[in-house]
Amino acid sequence: MGHELNIGLITIGAELLNGARTDTNAAWIGQSVIPVGGNVVWHMTVNDDKSSIESALDNLPQHIDIVLCTGGLGPTHDDITPTVLYQYFNAEPEFDEAYWQILTKKFAARGRVIPESNRNQAMKPNVGDVIPNPVGSARGLHFSNDDYELFAMPGVPAEMKSMMNNTVLPWIDEQSNHETFVTTWRTTGIMESVLFERLDPILNNHPHVDIAFLPKFTGVDLRISSDDQSSMTAFLAEAEPIVKKYHFGDEDTELEDAVGSILLETGKTIATAESCTGGLIGDRLTNVSGSSSYFKGGVVAYSNAVKMNALNVKKTTLDAHGAVSEETAIEMARGVRKYLDADMGVSTTGIAGPTGGTDEKPVGLVYVGISTADYEKVYRFTFTPHRKTNKLMSSQAALNITRLYLLNGA
Repeated sequence: MGHELNIGLITIGAELLNGARTDTNAAWIGQSVIPVGGNVVWHMTVNDDKSSIESALDNLPQHIDIVLCTGGLGPTHDDITPTVLYQYFNAEPEFDEAYWQILTKKFAARGRVIPESNRNQAMKPNVGDVIPNPVGSARGLHFSNDDYELFAMPGVPAEMKSMMNNTVLPWIDEQSNHETFVTTWRTTGIMESVLFERLDPILNNHPHVDIAFLPKFTGVDLRISSDDQSSMTAFLAEAEPIVKKYHFGDEDTELEDAVGSILLETGKTIATAESCTGGLIGDRLTNVSGSSSYFKGGVVAYSNAVKMNALNVKKTTLDAHGAVSEETAIEMARGVRKYLDADMGVSTTGIAGPTGGTDEKPVGLVYVGISTADYEKVYRFTFTPHRKTNKLMSSQAALNITRLYLLNGA
């Protein structure tokens, strides 16, 4: 087994400091280096100016093996990272005629003439190396000194990820020769604290396994890692029955993917009747390729008139119980199932907020109804004061109710 490499991360750009853009790159890098034997132990975000970048490099902790930089490599005047790095590593820029020709052809293929400002992207260092950029024009830079290796990449996520996947991660993997086994389990329908409580009794049985709880509004991701394959296998076997009800998929699986797979397996069809979610459940279901074989369609019944005319909700129900009620939710689900001739109807009706709540029916109150030929049920939730969050959580709840019904019949 090899050794783990300590990684320092420098993210460059005023837009990251002032909040104009969220730094999603750092999170992605932090996770992607683990399986190849890297570990981000230090991170600094700095302005794209000479003194800030130099200061970050001067203040690196001593135990850093690799420095990854993102940002400041584009063609614009404020992208000065290359200039600073050339000076810092005593390198001279040389014009790379062959790469300039490649860039010129790339632009010509899109019917454009390459601007002179792009000439700096055809520079290469006389010491050090360039990192190919399969999806953009700015290449990365690779320098080294007695203490660490430095890889500088653009801040554009698609370009950075492409460079990492094609060049940097394989390089780290080769150097570390350290294998870490990582699995992500995605869960929904259970709070982080409850999930921890249920898993806590078995955590001490597996000292060589690390587990990170990563909560979102829609559920909790569990990132499970270990240097030892057998320890990992033993933990997963013990944890699986505990989280089975809530675990819907692994790293890149969305809940709508999981629901779609079960609908395909069972040959069932579904239709949606949405009020407070405004079509979000239908949107998510149709994000999945092949959804036309199980999703019949949906009705966004925002007004009472549409609830009555399209979904056959009775006026007496609306008068007696209101649009946001258990009774209306079930009539919506039943109505859309019959109207669109589906095996299942799923409905949402609620008070998305931030206004419109009462003591009896507060903001965040949502009913989700499910109707099949022989089973009907309504679920009541109270979510947050925030409209968009409520829509997202309601769509998640509706999809999860669908998933559990399909798996268990109730």
